[in-house]
Amino acid sequence: MGKKWIELALKSGERQFVEFKESFSDAVIESLVAFANAKGGKVLIGVNDRGKAFGVDLQKETLQSWLNEIKTKTHPFIIPEAEEIFINGKKVIVLDILEFPMKPVAFKGRYFIRRGNSNHLMSSQDISEMYLRTRNSSWDFFPDKASSMKELDEKRIMKARRMIENKLEVKFSSNIDFLRKYSLVVEEKGKSYPSFASMLLFSDKWRSDIQIGLFQELTVIKKNMIIRNGLISEVSQVMDFLQGYILKEFVFTGKPQREERWQYPIEALREFVINAIIHRDYREGTHSQFKVFSDRVEFWNVGGLPYGLTIEEIIKGTKKSYPRNKLIAEVFRDAGLIERYGSGIKRAMDQFKDYGLMPPKIREDAGGFEVVCYSKMIEGSERLGERLGERLGERLGEHQQRMVELMMQNPTISIPKIANELKISTTAVENNISKLKKKGLLKRIGPDKGGRWEVAG
Repeated sequence: MGKKWIELALKSGERQFVEFKESFSDAVIESLVAFANAKGGKVLIGVNDRGKAFGVDLQKETLQSWLNEIKTKTHPFIIPEAEEIFINGKKVIVLDILEFPMKPVAFKGRYFIRRGNSNHLMSSQDISEMYLRTRNSSWDFFPDKASSMKELDEKRIMKARRMIENKLEVKFSSNIDFLRKYSLVVEEKGKSYPSFASMLLFSDKWRSDIQIGLFQELTVIKKNMIIRNGLISEVSQVMDFLQGYILKEFVFTGKPQREERWQYPIEALREFVINAIIHRDYREGTHSQFKVFSDRVEFWNVGGLPYGLTIEEIIKGTKKSYPRNKLIAEVFRDAGLIERYGSGIKRAMDQFKDYGLMPPKIREDAGGFEVVCYSKMIEGSERLGERLGERLGERLGEHQQRMVELMMQNPTISIPKIANELKISTTAVENNISKLKKKGLLKRIGPDKGGRWEVAG
């Protein structure tokens, strides 16, 4: 590191790995601890927050006394590299700290982490997860000593075991052999206890509820259910609910068989569901909340971002993330439910883009993590009605496009239902149906009651 690097840092301003301080104080030590708990960084002393170097009056023994104070006030103690550099005749001290190998590091009993260009006080959950992850473990490895092995459902164990045996082409001699191989049972002093992961995967004792509902409006619920059947089964149950209430269209491509197109990319929705299950903080006892609206699907899950990660990094896939529940994620991975850690959200976002839909909105909210998936098309993307009309040499109006889509998604849909969906009168619907019939785009098969619509393909 030299003078040119410092000059560039002063121009660029404070950021993820650089902090400016006018003088040495506890705030300097706090920043060093925050850097040590993240990916390392540098504190420049003798520089104001606008990047102007004023310099420091450093006596012969001052620098060593700073380093001694840093060592005394941190645990485990850290000692940064120190360097003196002159900028325009002003002496600037650079304190450089690497990421500490055994995290987290505390300053006066408090824990900080660097996010963006500022330091953040870590929560008790953040501290626990960082400690376990540094030691290549997680909360779900620990034994549930208040429960017994008898509380595990043998059928659920067998289901997971068979999925893994088929996926990895391995064979376990018994259910207990399977549990031991995956650390799902913990042996202590001659006793066997189920791990927290086991209880979540194979028992209903731990609250792993998912509340999922169909909403007409934010406060009007048309259908609501609680899913509580072990984490692996919850995936398929949630997907069954979603596919029961999101729309599906039939696309005519000239092939003998028409193709199905869901309102959203199904694999992307499944990715968000699985991410919610394996990253949820089950210690909180708060159920996950999934909501289906006519134009969007919302997933909310208790538990914030993993430490050291930003939403932007997760969306872009530029930084590897580790699951909050490592053991549960390992079972999901080997069962073929996820491909690999840390890439699911990026892959799901790409699938929405390929589908022509606007990207899902991701944010931290109310102590949890929320993903909102919209069915709104990206500007310039073709809707089904537009593709059909142009293929037959016709340009359809907005209402006619939506009518065609609704009829293809549900060939038995009634005129009043179409009017309600489009927020127009039944007379307007009948007039548009008449126009579509004259254009040869629509036929009615059977009587008004019990018949169906057939869209020309």
